[in-house]
This record gives sequence, structure tokens and C-alpha cells, in this order.
Amino acid sequence: MTQSKSTADAAKNDSTGAITRLKALFAGNDVFLILIAFVVLAAIASPSFLTAANLSNLLTQSALLGILSVGQFLVVVIGGFDLSVAAVMALSSLVFAKTIGYGFAPAAMLAIAAGAGCGIFNGLVVTWGRVQPLIATLAMMGIARGLALTISERSVLVSAPLIADLRDMGGFLSVPTVIWFIIVAIAAVLLASTRQALHVFAIGGNETTSRLAGVAVEKVKLGVFATSGLLSGIAGVVLVIRSNSGVPLGGSGWELDTIAAIAIGGTNLFGGEGKLLRAMAGVLIYQLIANVMNLMAVDPYYQNIVRAAVIICAVGLSILRLRSASRRAILGR
Repeated sequence: MTQSKSTADAAKNDSTGAITRLKALFAGNDVFLILIAFVVLAAIASPSFLTAANLSNLLTQSALLGILSVGQFLVVVIGGFDLSVAAVMALSSLVFAKTIGYGFAPAAMLAIAAGAGCGIFNGLVVTWGRVQPLIATLAMMGIARGLALTISERSVLVSAPLIADLRDMGGFLSVPTVIWFIIVAIAAVLLASTRQALHVFAIGGNETTSRLAGVAVEKVKLGVFATSGLLSGIAGVVLVIRSNSGVPLGGSGWELDTIAAIAIGGTNLFGGEGKLLRAMAGVLIYQLIANVMNLMAVDPYYQNIVRAAVIICAVGLSILRLRSASRRAILGR
């Protein structure tokens, strides 16, 4: 009887251990599993979803939002929001389109510098002006969009042969997709291996403690906002490559899309916690939903409703994750 009881206890422990391991596996990879599930559902909903042309188009569509979301990810992790990412992208695209006549490289450098300049301005207003990031970047959104419309109220077509070559270059992976992947790879390496990255997460977790520990909080924040602006500048160049034009109203509303995408990817919207690759999986999930709705010819008005619902769910999911983490901390588990 004792042997039978021991066998039963061992089986119970094995079962409990298996369940625990399964929970740990899902907790660490839930976003990727959800992405796989969405791909399966999308393939069932639309037979044309898994075609090479559509998957390539999905990645290209995700590239711009993905590049902007890398910058948004950094700002959110440090405890803020950058509502100017899309407007700065539009401004940079016009700078690039207007100066492409001086050569691709000088025009690209000017466009990226314009984006970085906007980011530095945001950082200075937040750090020196002590203005909340939400308010500072909201103001920059208006400034950047106004400057873009001042430069041109209409899209500026680009006739440079190199732009056409870049747009048509590549097979399954387009140039915008490759640029996005390179940026994510570089950012992931830096976040995993540099002291500055630790400071970013530390400030987002507890700014006061970080300051007492000797972290140069203002300098780190300025660097993060400058990086976000720089990435918006790169996105402006990519926008021109993709659309063959500078677009003053390009990316309208994408600032909220970037926040929703990284929230879907598990980034804590209150700062201090997040994984870049999970955030990028969130970008793919967000764009996949839009892609499937287009394939199914869903009315654009209904698409807006679905996008709004996704944003609400993403924010709610972030709050639930925070509460769950707090509960586990209290219980010591």
C-alpha cells in the first residue's frame, strides 16, 4: 500500500511538474503562440493569405509600423509615450523627397537628421522643461505635421531612378522589410548587451531609485527620445522608397497603432518591462488583422472599429499583466 501511495504521489508530482513547465512555456512565448494561431485562422479565413505575394506584402506593410514601434518601445519602457513618431516620419519623408535632387545619401542624411532633431527637442522638453512626455510629444506631433504641410500640402512625387530600383529590388523580402529586420537585430543586440539598456529599464521601473543609484536619468531619457526621432527619420526615408513620394499626412494615427502593437507584444505600458522581439511579434499580429480584413473585403469603416477595439484590448491586456505581476510579487511567487 505504501508503494502504491508513493507511486501515486510520484505520478501526481510529475503531472504537476508538467503543468508548471507548460505554463512557463506559454508565459514566455504566449505572443508567438498567439501569432501562430492567428496565422492558422487567417489561412482558414482566406485561402490567399498564405501565398508568397501576400506574405511578402504583409511584411512590407509591417516594416514602417515596425520601425516606428522600435522607437516607441524604447520610450514606453523608460516610462513615457511618443505621440510624434508618425508625424516626424511624414516630415522626414518630405525633407527626403524635396532634397533627393542633391543625391540619395545627402537627402537621406538630412531626413534622418530632421527626425533626430525632433527627437532631441522632445527629450529636452521632457528633461529640462519637466513636461510630461505625453504632452511634449503631442506638441511635437502638431509641429511636425504643420511643418510637413507647410513644405507641401500634397504628396511630393520622387522620380529618382535609384528610388524605383530600391522599391523593385528584392524578392520575397523587400528593401523596407530588410531595413526593419536590420534595425530590430541591432536594437536587440544593444538591449541585451549594454549598460545603457539596463539603465533604460531601470528608469522605467523606478526613476527615483535609479537616480539615487547614480544613473544619469536626464541623459538616458534624452538619448531614448533622440533614438526614437532618428528611427522616425529612417522610417520617413523608407516611406519614400515604398510609396515613391513624400507624404505630409503619411502615417496619420500610427502613433496609437505603435502603442497598441507593442502592448499586444507584452510591453508594460507603465514602463520598465518589455521584450523587443515580443513587441515586434505584436506588430505582426496587429498588421495581420488588417491584412486579413483587406483580403476579406471588410468595409473600411468596420476596419476602423476593429482597430479601435484592438487598441482597447491591448491596453487592457497590459493592465491585466501588471496586476498579475503585482499579485505574484505580493504572494512571493
